[in-house]
Amino acid sequence: MPLSRFVLSGLLIALVGCNTTSVPGKNTQPNVTSDLSAKLQQELPPLFTGTIQRQNEQSVFTPCGSNQQWQLVLDDNFWQQWQQLGSPQTLQASLSGQLVAGEGRGAPFRLEAEQVSRITTDQSLCQSSSTNYLLKAGNNQPFWSLVIDGQQASLTTPDGVDSYQLDEINHPADKQLQLVLDNQSGKQATLDLRAGYCQDGSSQQWLGYSVTLQLDDGQTLTGCGEQGQSLMQQQPARNWQGRDDAQQAGVRLVLDSNYQAKMIYTRETGPEVTYEGVWQPQKDQTLRVMFNQRMGLPTNESIPFRWKDNTLTADYRELQAGKAYFDKPLVLTTNDGSSREPATDNGSTATASGAVIIAPPAAQEVPAGESSFAQNETVLSGTGATAVPVPVPAAAASFSAGMLQASTQPDNAIEQTLRQFLQSNGGQASGTQYRYVKTDLNGDGSIDALVEMNWCDKSGCVWLVLQGNSGQYQQVARLEGFSGSVMVSPTAHNGWADLLVPSTDQANTYLSLEHDGSSYPARPATSNQQPDPSTLLQLKFDGDNWLTMP
Repeated sequence: MPLSRFVLSGLLIALVGCNTTSVPGKNTQPNVTSDLSAKLQQELPPLFTGTIQRQNEQSVFTPCGSNQQWQLVLDDNFWQQWQQLGSPQTLQASLSGQLVAGEGRGAPFRLEAEQVSRITTDQSLCQSSSTNYLLKAGNNQPFWSLVIDGQQASLTTPDGVDSYQLDEINHPADKQLQLVLDNQSGKQATLDLRAGYCQDGSSQQWLGYSVTLQLDDGQTLTGCGEQGQSLMQQQPARNWQGRDDAQQAGVRLVLDSNYQAKMIYTRETGPEVTYEGVWQPQKDQTLRVMFNQRMGLPTNESIPFRWKDNTLTADYRELQAGKAYFDKPLVLTTNDGSSREPATDNGSTATASGAVIIAPPAAQEVPAGESSFAQNETVLSGTGATAVPVPVPAAAASFSAGMLQASTQPDNAIEQTLRQFLQSNGGQASGTQYRYVKTDLNGDGSIDALVEMNWCDKSGCVWLVLQGNSGQYQQVARLEGFSGSVMVSPTAHNGWADLLVPSTDQANTYLSLEHDGSSYPARPATSNQQPDPSTLLQLKFDGDNWLTMP
């Protein structure tokens, strides 16, 4: 179909929608139509639009307007259509799917495609203005076009233009989706959509649905269809803010239109902590925010938010080992272009300033086997696959059990590294308090350092791991969520000694920090290790022996 005719039919919606003449005896049921409109929006998954690049046997997806590149997982059927388009090096597409974390901390996100709406060699897809339809279907021979918005539908044929409303949404056994439409003149039409690549006559693109339109006068029209983006579909605001009392920090969340996300924790003491990653809306009115960078270092964590009007609410974070619950729900609100009042159900209260305080349920209990941040900001369940501790000869050779006390003497090389860290994160070095213990953590013969910063709350303090080399240091990990003594184990992962933290919940048990080849995890996780304390090297951090940077 010539694109000009396809676009023109969409523009006619505004014209035919002006006809509000009622037919005696015909109940248009506006509230039911509104409910069906919302249901149809929930039937259709959110779309990602961007550029696909083929790199050997791999493919990457770059969202429109983004510099991120996601690994793209597609079925063999897609590449058959790609070959029929001439096997281009790049093409543009709109598709739905699931964003998931990469295979390791800091790895690129992976988009697992589920349904393709359109693929095209036309490189202007990202430059096109926002479409105003949920579904569009049509054909060239014979020409017809059906455009469905959340509120209405417009059917264009050589005989003219008819306006319809959504009346039913069905799921026949042999069809993916069936929509029944009627209009104020008593006409009815039934649209059947089946997922499957369909070419509408243009050799430069494939659409994602084969469609059949059955009219009540006996006509049966066939063609191709695609999903669009209605202006009526609610999109989350860009800027959100709130407070995490357990961390004594203000929280800001930025959700860009290209699905990039950034979360900034501004603590009362210490520098800002910045997380970077992606976000994705779900069908069940939730938003999933995933992070693979924390202060420029690799991480792997996510937060599922419940989304209602201008309020986001989260009960826990998901780390590699399982769920870590907040003391009380993390609540973020927005004022971005919203005139609606914040939601006040489920025990929430709107203040005069417009902020929302959501009271936790009266009997809010952490699920069995999981822990709350109120006890320890660590993961205590869902351990998943864990590496088998394998002693590394170099680390083992440099290891000896015993106890090392935090030094009371300033170290110029360590302070130089701390200044660089603070400056790069917008912090002030002068007056910052710290303490450290030196030991060889990776068995390379150079002395490393574990530094405790005096940025503490009830869950613990912030720690830095500094790798030593010829008397100089480089920060290689940032840890938090614990305080007190740290044990160095004779076992190691990826050349770095395992670090053990005594559990505050059970005597003679430990939480572990195991190096994954890139870094130590930000927070300790449950451990199966039950070592004899006499085999450990204790790094003792206690008292008030803090050093103050000039």
